[in-house]
Amino acid sequence: MKKLALGLGVAVVVVFVGGLVFEMAPGSPGTPPANAALQKGWLTHQDPLGFSVNLPPTWKVHTDPATGRIEFLGDPGTQVIVWPLFVPASLDPSSASSVLLRLATKIWPEAGWKAPQESGRSAVRTRGNDGKHACVAILTWATSPKGTAGYLYAMAAPFDSYQLSEGTFAEILKSFKIAGTPSVDPRSSVSYVEWKDPRENAFSLEVPAQWRVSGGTFRFASVDVRPALEAVSPDGQTRITGGDSQIPTFTEPTPYLQMAGFREGSWYSPGYGVNMMVRRYVPGAAFAREYVMSKVARGCADLTFLETRDRADLVQAINSLYAQLNTSGISTSWNAGEVSFSCRQGNQLMQGYYCAGILATRSPGGTQWSVNFLYGFLAPSEKRALTQSMLEHMLSTLQQNPQWASMQQNVTANTSQIVSRTNQEISKIVSDSYWSRQGVMDELSRRRSNATLGVEDVMDRTTGRQIKVESGSNYYWIDQHGAIVGTQTDTRPNLDFRELVRLP
Repeated sequence: MKKLALGLGVAVVVVFVGGLVFEMAPGSPGTPPANAALQKGWLTHQDPLGFSVNLPPTWKVHTDPATGRIEFLGDPGTQVIVWPLFVPASLDPSSASSVLLRLATKIWPEAGWKAPQESGRSAVRTRGNDGKHACVAILTWATSPKGTAGYLYAMAAPFDSYQLSEGTFAEILKSFKIAGTPSVDPRSSVSYVEWKDPRENAFSLEVPAQWRVSGGTFRFASVDVRPALEAVSPDGQTRITGGDSQIPTFTEPTPYLQMAGFREGSWYSPGYGVNMMVRRYVPGAAFAREYVMSKVARGCADLTFLETRDRADLVQAINSLYAQLNTSGISTSWNAGEVSFSCRQGNQLMQGYYCAGILATRSPGGTQWSVNFLYGFLAPSEKRALTQSMLEHMLSTLQQNPQWASMQQNVTANTSQIVSRTNQEISKIVSDSYWSRQGVMDELSRRRSNATLGVEDVMDRTTGRQIKVESGSNYYWIDQHGAIVGTQTDTRPNLDFRELVRLP
């Protein structure tokens, strides 16, 4: 939140909500309070269309799966609209303003919309009124190699209550989240086989059949063991990894170590054959980014980080699990973060994801920290969603051998249960990644674009090719020459035609 001083000595609070901008005078009835009192008693709505939102208990939700348009309805005349869109071209403020006016007019034709103005990066806004209601419409967008995806946000309320409604609008849009998992090509059928650690039989998991898998438990000392795994697709283009045997345990610099000559970057041994690198603590998101730059995307061109996100929200569950291992004077805590990125290998667009979890152990003698989970993948863009589903499956089936855990840590088998439950929490982190949310947004945009253009998607089961056809028919057929025919009944035009499958 930032305050801009005006010439009259009045301040305007500018609230940024997911790229949107709401201007309100401080202390006005519509200003969102810092303690989020507006959400007291609000309800969370989880929608099958793939989103969640917090709403006052009297508000209703109306969705149109065909277009992806979402309406939140409050008191008579008070509503919020969220409408995903996709344009197969790049937008700039000028062209985005034209799109905004066209869509805003479609929603409220009588609003008398004013000329749009730029509102932050990649956002334009316009105001209007129909004589009874005040209206605001905002368009935000982001470009990609496929085109431009965006969201139209529209808000309206009666004149006498609009200012009171502004805070509610801001809280609703701030809570709106795309959720779910990416859709995987229905033609893809992946079979899995069990893979066991060939070195010490410390763990097992299910991996894609026919993939080349290597790794296991690498033992550098009696108490320094590092599990790692690499799975590579048969064509060598896709790579999934977990852990890295070359990453040691770290110890933070202390005055004692510095006096003894152990500066940052040097190696220090506390005994038992263990060697630790002296290095300042690095949180999960920063470590994941560093790892991608130094190892995963090495040899790639045009590396672009699409999202870097701290995942403190999800490691809370892991911290509660590991709190069971805390003893007097010694405590452990987790920090996790993730990155989603793209790059190019030759002419191939690649997309990837990595998540890192840092476990810090603090004691009177100092802090030791280690990268206790590091999972991710790099895949061709057209295989990204399928690869992510494979990673999620591998994590969900990862199990530690309780006999090995008991031998190694000399604790009860509950430790193995903690590790297994931790892997389940890690799997949740991956399933809530940028690519998962982007997959849902792509699906919403596809449906809205089809409805706008009057087309729908069908698939040729013989070739696996996906085709857009003009909507209006109940059945679609294709012959050996590629001619497509639509019919209202399930009777094929002639023997040369085969039926096309309609996609949802």
